[in-house]
Amino acid sequence: MDYRIIHKALLQPEAYPDAPGEISFLETHISRLYFTADHVYKIKKPVNFGFLDFTTLDRRRFYCQEEISLNNRFCPNTYLRVVDIREKNGRIRIDGEGEVVEYAVLMKRLPRERMLDRLIDAGDPFLQGEMGRLARYLAEIESTARVCRDNERSNLETVQRNWRENFDQVEPYVGRTLERVAQEATRTYVDRFLSENTELLKEREEQGYVREGHGDLHAEHIVLTDPICIFDCIEFNRRFRIADVVADIAFLLMDLDFRGRRDLARRLLQEYVKASEPDPGFNRLLPFYKIYRAFVRGKVNSFLFGDESAEEAEREKAAHHARRYFNLVQGYLCPQVLILTCGLMGTGKSTIAQELADLLAADLWRSDVLRKDLVGLPPAQKREDPYGTGIYAPALTRRTYDQMLQHSRESLKAGQSVLADASFAKREDRDRFQEEARRLGIPCLLVHLHCPAETALERLDARRDRPDEASEGRRELYREQEKSFSPPESDENPLMIDTTDSLDYSVHLILGELLRRGGEPHEGS
Repeated sequence: MDYRIIHKALLQPEAYPDAPGEISFLETHISRLYFTADHVYKIKKPVNFGFLDFTTLDRRRFYCQEEISLNNRFCPNTYLRVVDIREKNGRIRIDGEGEVVEYAVLMKRLPRERMLDRLIDAGDPFLQGEMGRLARYLAEIESTARVCRDNERSNLETVQRNWRENFDQVEPYVGRTLERVAQEATRTYVDRFLSENTELLKEREEQGYVREGHGDLHAEHIVLTDPICIFDCIEFNRRFRIADVVADIAFLLMDLDFRGRRDLARRLLQEYVKASEPDPGFNRLLPFYKIYRAFVRGKVNSFLFGDESAEEAEREKAAHHARRYFNLVQGYLCPQVLILTCGLMGTGKSTIAQELADLLAADLWRSDVLRKDLVGLPPAQKREDPYGTGIYAPALTRRTYDQMLQHSRESLKAGQSVLADASFAKREDRDRFQEEARRLGIPCLLVHLHCPAETALERLDARRDRPDEASEGRRELYREQEKSFSPPESDENPLMIDTTDSLDYSVHLILGELLRRGGEPHEGS
């Protein structure tokens, strides 16, 4: 039966056997979920991605049953049963009469307010403490998980196959959600890592580190109730849930990085290591599996983007997420670096600097904040001095760049990548920072951001009333700054970025340039 007919019917309360209340809907690349007041009905799409095949009704029923059985390990008494969706005389009902046209997994609805992704979005102040409880629960799950040594393929062969499949399946999205340089840099890294760590992966399997885990462990699937509930494990392909124990915790750590909460990732990792048995290969494998998990998330979001039957808003959201996951992959692969953002006010320097800092786990030093700190002003306090006067007088500007250079030097020596966010309107300032990077043996990338003047002026107008904005940039100062701005010259090897493109794409280009210029991945990221 046409899925659109079933979908339309399931949005109506009369299709349900209980009092459903308001019905909401969510779509992924492989499922459609219908939320009632107390339950969730999850339908598998009739898709075949190679690693899963839901194309027949019998297959969908089988994997509905598998989902219930496997998830009871992590979330008991939540997955209830498989329900029939039937059609009779044009009326579609769950547990009704007539011909079976589809199956669904019936679940209890879990408390949304305790889901980890929602707590993160809400900025819950207790999450740091909750990471310890979550870490102990994950370590306990790992210690009791079934050891898997006698598989059809060795773990090494499975990892190699999974990566080949990843690269093959993202090929249609190269140039759409992923740029070629990122794909090739990832391939180069994976080939080298597997070549250099062949014996380690074989030993891990022999030593019992390959176990039946969850396979899809990210914040959307964790509910911080008492006890903790983790749902939606991989049911459709055992090679995705049978893996090295590092693979599951790497997924969640990557997801916290993706959500801009590296502080939570650090706390979770610290508590997890403390609660787990000693694992000599853990630190070596963790970056590899974080890259793997980010790449897979980019891939599956690309699938949803490419699903023409999905709603347009969902497809656009999926494309955005795919690009950000692939950007995170590049961030993991990049070397330690000093990045200078250069450009006129309103060109998007601080927005791009913040995104890059998140993806690279870099220290961000922003001239607008440092300048006000030097004179004892809160970052968001407005002065609106005339151009080149007050806190923007030449003497204080010099002190600001001196301070930013000092902070950048200390961060680089401590092993951190650095984003220096300023206009860098004068070559002498750009030269000082680039020379410091050369002295420390760290690559430096000068990014010249530009856009049409009218675009910059509109952005300045839009941000002027933002209460948290540190910049004093405004429309009436733009032309004055333009007169005194010295654009980077060709011998400075700048990367030119037109910020009228999307943020995701601009960041993708910058990270891609870092990968093109080479260097070992920065372990700190």
